[in-house]
Amino acid sequence: MIPRTQRWHAPRRSRPWVVGSVAVAGSMAAAAVVMVYTASASTPGQSAAYTDPVLGGGPTCQPTRSEQLVRGNGTGSTASGPDVVLAFQYAYYVTRSGADARAVTTPEALVPAVEVIGAGIRTVPAGTQHCVMITPMADGRFDVVITEVRPDAAVRTYRQFVTVTTRPGAVSITKIAPPT
Repeated sequence: MIPRTQRWHAPRRSRPWVVGSVAVAGSMAAAAVVMVYTASASTPGQSAAYTDPVLGGGPTCQPTRSEQLVRGNGTGSTASGPDVVLAFQYAYYVTRSGADARAVTTPEALVPAVEVIGAGIRTVPAGTQHCVMITPMADGRFDVVITEVRPDAAVRTYRQFVTVTTRPGAVSITKIAPPT
């Protein structure tokens, strides 16, 4: 019989430092996750009680006004392009009046008639919450995104381009169109 050659193996040493390092790293990661979660949960948010008559506000629509973005759900006004957009949407969702919505447009505006706006309003359940995001575009129009939250919690988002004009004493809507 031919003797087999035996291979020499180094004795295996247990490496307790590897196991210990993995355990320490895992514990530190878990502690970091808990600390981040606790900090974010306890950080006070912006007050939901804050509202501005023109911008509106509330927990589902934090008011914002800058040159690049206006966000709100308030009454709006005819003082600026974004404000007149807010006024139109306030009439649509809050006062639920086609006449009030059409009142912030020019008579010749490319916007549906009062009756058509009223019919659209009737398709939206009373109590629907809305939030309007208005971004100025380079060509003078406004990119408008309306998010509505219906009483059954259904969320819908609509986007439109709104054109305005400035006349003595007021800004009015001249056109509401789908994005192009």
